[in-house]
Amino acid sequence: MSAQQELLPEPADATAAGPQFKDLHPAVRVIAAGSVTAAAVALAVLFALMLAEAAARYLFASPLGWNVSLVERVLMPGAVFLALPWMYACAGHVSAGLVYSRLPSSVQTAARVVTLIAVLGSAIVLLVAGVNGAASAFALGDAPPPGSSDIGLPTWVWLSLQPVGALGLLAVALIDAPRFLRSGEVES
Repeated sequence: MSAQQELLPEPADATAAGPQFKDLHPAVRVIAAGSVTAAAVALAVLFALMLAEAAARYLFASPLGWNVSLVERVLMPGAVFLALPWMYACAGHVSAGLVYSRLPSSVQTAARVVTLIAVLGSAIVLLVAGVNGAASAFALGDAPPPGSSDIGLPTWVWLSLQPVGALGLLAVALIDAPRFLRSGEVES
């Protein structure tokens, strides 16, 4: 097994990404692997933080206070937006496969074109809106007031999670477009 194959493992559950996951472009697989790793780290930290908060609150009667801000501003958006490339690569999204598989070939082709346009358009909207939000926050020096219960990160840091995930989705969708337009999404 080559070093590259070790860096790009198949999903643990073959039904999660289907047998065609290995047929995706290597760059798509790398971006997807980085995406799912980042989202998994966000979820693991969220889990550990919730345990720590419960222990602090109920065992020591001293809640953390800043944990809600970290969860709602960094960890949950990180888990959602950073997972976008992975969700595209493993077809882990809402699908109409039951209907799609019964459509004539020409209609399936048209549906793939419309779907790709929708994915690319959505990724561009998320990217532009996220960059605008993060750039505005950076330009204004927006940050929580000192001594507040908010996590002490400049606002642009956590706002940058959206455009990073959207950029990954856009890259994965563009790289995968020729395969997707030929054969559709990865099937389980």
